[in-house]
Amino acid sequence: MFLQLVRNLGIASILAIAGTTVAIAFYVKRSLLPLQRMSQLTEKVSAERLGEAQMQLDHAPSEVKQLAQTFDQMLVCLFDSWEQQRQFVSNVSHELRTPLTLVSGYLQSTLRRGSNLTAPQREALEIASSEAQRTVQLLQDLLILARADSGYMHLQLEPLVINDFLEEVAGMAREYSNRVIAPEYTTRSIEVQADANHLKQVLLNLIDNAVKYSDSEQPMTLKLEQRGDQAVIQVRDRGMGIPLQKQTRIFERFYRVDDARSRSTGGTGLGLSIVKTLVEAMGGEVSVSSQMGEGTAFTLTLLRRFPYSRKT
Repeated sequence: MFLQLVRNLGIASILAIAGTTVAIAFYVKRSLLPLQRMSQLTEKVSAERLGEAQMQLDHAPSEVKQLAQTFDQMLVCLFDSWEQQRQFVSNVSHELRTPLTLVSGYLQSTLRRGSNLTAPQREALEIASSEAQRTVQLLQDLLILARADSGYMHLQLEPLVINDFLEEVAGMAREYSNRVIAPEYTTRSIEVQADANHLKQVLLNLIDNAVKYSDSEQPMTLKLEQRGDQAVIQVRDRGMGIPLQKQTRIFERFYRVDDARSRSTGGTGLGLSIVKTLVEAMGGEVSVSSQMGEGTAFTLTLLRRFPYSRKT
């Protein structure tokens, strides 16, 4: 009887320990589910969605709920700081652009009418005028990005025959760059929905970038083709190319592949970021492919039509 009792107690103890272990494992797994949910939500948080991100955990332990509330408060503070920064950049860009434009205008007027200027004086005024124009362009770029971040960029998407449009852009680029720009497309008209002014800015930015980073003897290609319900525009140069490890960051703001060369060419590191912002605002995509010593190709993909016209 004693041995039977010991045996029964042993079996009961083993069953109790096993049951307790299973119960604890189930409770721990259930308790960790809210933390896994928080981890998934955190991975989706971005600067553009800070105001929308919230950790809504209804069925969670009180400690985890408190952690989620603290995290929500942190996101609110980050969102407020981000909004203040964007508003500050927008206000500063807007306020400084007008006086600097006036300064640039006066400098250019003085250069045109200053027949009695000495060589050192003319050189100094030309440098000042060039830097003023460069600063005005920088402020204009910052203003575009600030408006895009704040959701105040208005795009008028309208039907646009892209064949004639590319020919017009190529002609404008030839005039200011004195480079060979060869459009390549079929005679069939391809119509897209886009904002003409902003698309022109995108293409001129890409062409200007190709002019700066390729030899003057090398031609550039402006290619257009149709792929299903998409129009694909490619701007290709035969320059020095972009290293593979830097291609992933090429569209970041103020990022420069070669700082020394960018300073000599007057680049600010915002041109390609503006290209990406404007193309995505028109519902398209932009990508880059490059090989060292062979050149770089930027590819724009735009929808040929929308079910309805829209404003962004």
